Amino acid sequence: MKRLLFLTLAITLVAGGYATAQMAVFIDGADFESYVSAPHDPCFFDEDLCCPFTFESWFKPFDSQGERMILNKEDHWENANKDGLFQSAIAGANDQGKNNGWAWENSGLGVGVNVWNHGAVVWDPPKVHMFLNGKQGDDGEHAGNQLAWAHEDTFKIGRRERGGATHSIYHGLIDEVRISKGARYTGDYDVPKEEWTPDADTRALYHLNEVEGAATIVNVAKEGGHAKPCPDAVLEGAVELWDVGAGSGHEQPFEPFSVEPGDKMTTTWGHVKSRSVR
Repeated sequence: MKRLLFLTLAITLVAGGYATAQMAVFIDGADFESYVSAPHDPCFFDEDLCCPFTFESWFKPFDSQGERMILNKEDHWENANKDGLFQSAIAGANDQGKNNGWAWENSGLGVGVNVWNHGAVVWDPPKVHMFLNGKQGDDGEHAGNQLAWAHEDTFKIGRRERGGATHSIYHGLIDEVRISKGARYTGDYDVPKEEWTPDADTRALYHLNEVEGAATIVNVAKEGGHAKPCPDAVLEGAVELWDVGAGSGHEQPFEPFSVEPGDKMTTTWGHVKSRSVR
């Protein structure tokens, strides 16, 4: 197996480039202790991020029952598949930096089940703009000009935690999570066709292409040159990474980013070593 692996790697390198694995995180919709998290950090809410700012991902839900959290920084911002509609919430800051109150904003855009969706939220105060699969939905509105800062919950993919209680667990696949300074979208848009590459406005970019059992989920935003990228993330509990490459039955609707040898966007050994995936 090792000999075959090295031979495969060598052939790929000789061919002129190599690509990362195509993986996504699977959240089972039942185990509240299995999700992805990154440590609390000012990068998720500070003045260098906001405002405006954008958070987005690809996601493939296996159902649309109730509140299925996609991305969550509790008491700061979040989005979810709520009963089949793409929705979000933003928390501005009061004088003490606490959440000054928030409520769900409904884009009116229907989420597809068992298909990949691209969803993005832009807060350009006071407007909350929401985007799904190339379309801009209905706007929400939240007053203020900066995000709450005096809360210390971790950033979560696929789960929400509030007041010690867990709820809103996602069910399905999530991939390509990006958090950016500025407004990435301003109206109807072309759905991305490739994995994103980080630029100077990227605070976090989690490709989620690590091997199953990896200790960390790398934030590749540091490769884009931002001086204050967000921390790497971790897999919590029994959460799994699934193969979403060709022939998997869950193929991504975008192409993986191909990396040239010697490019600073490099692939770790973990992306090519032998692994068992679903």
